[in-house]
Amino acid sequence: MAEDFLRDAVKGIKDYVPGQTPKEPGVIKLASNENPFGPSPKALEAITKEGKNLQIYPDQKSLFLREALGKKLNVGEDAIIIGNGSDEIMQIAAATFLKPGEEVIIPENTFSLYEFVTRIFDGRLVFVPLKDQAQDLEAMAKAVTPKTKMIFICNPHNPTGTMISAKDLEDFLNKVPNNILIIIDEAYMEFAESKEFPDSLKYVKNRKNVLVLRTFSKFYGLAGLRVGYGVAKAELTKYMFRLKPPFNVNRLAQAGATAALDDKAFLDKTYKNNLEGKKYLYAELDKLGLKHEKTEANFIYIDLKRSADQLFLDLMKQRVIIRPLTSFGLPEAIRVSIGTKAQNEKFVTALTGLLKA
Repeated sequence: MAEDFLRDAVKGIKDYVPGQTPKEPGVIKLASNENPFGPSPKALEAITKEGKNLQIYPDQKSLFLREALGKKLNVGEDAIIIGNGSDEIMQIAAATFLKPGEEVIIPENTFSLYEFVTRIFDGRLVFVPLKDQAQDLEAMAKAVTPKTKMIFICNPHNPTGTMISAKDLEDFLNKVPNNILIIIDEAYMEFAESKEFPDSLKYVKNRKNVLVLRTFSKFYGLAGLRVGYGVAKAELTKYMFRLKPPFNVNRLAQAGATAALDDKAFLDKTYKNNLEGKKYLYAELDKLGLKHEKTEANFIYIDLKRSADQLFLDLMKQRVIIRPLTSFGLPEAIRVSIGTKAQNEKFVTALTGLLKA
């Protein structure tokens, strides 16, 4: 029996549930928060040029990408570690710092990778319920014990799109002992429009216990290349580098991500489309009487008050894929990515028809 070989931690891990992949032409996917315009054109150009070098191993430390990020973020390149997606950085952090039995505080109804990395390294999970579909930082601070080693924060929060303000984040950081690693996952931060959204990198500069995670998958349109990065004090990243797999980020990914950083026209287009798209969707959802959250990301959380799984299946028949949130512990809610104008309109038409049928 294969189970005889398993570590106990593996037995408690659930399979990751991704967004449904379109299997036919003409189906629109609004399930995985991907960039509706595709990848950055500058990234595509750089990837094409880099293709002639595929016989050569990639740069082990992603030096050019780290240098470019350092200049853009105004941090030292030794404070940056590149991963095969930001989820790999989470795993590296847990492998580096989390001891078996130590506690990890995470919000309920959130991105499943926080639970995953805790379990695979035999950490003890402490779940804190959301409050009004937002992370309850006060309750998370109260959940700290002498055994707490890490706290995961998702800002903006996936799947609700709510945010933690600069003031609330600073108050929280001041309450948490500095021997606890606070991991701030900012996969969607480039979409945030609120002036209250925090500049988390300033805490990296003046605190030794903050690790900020970001990605090229969403805003930059490079989900298929798998590039993410972490920013922390160099005294933390130097140990994380020891556990980073060799050549973990391929040549095409490094070249594409480096070029995408400077594709201002594409990034401006992406940001503007997201603003316009969410205003349109807010208005249409209000007409339908559906409760939704104000989002700082590129998706909208919708409380259906009915089976999300059934609506998912019904929308699939209309050639529209959304994300039911049953796997997040929210069986009557869906998450809808903000697409192009045409995609948003197709979703609204399909949804309206189903709700009024």
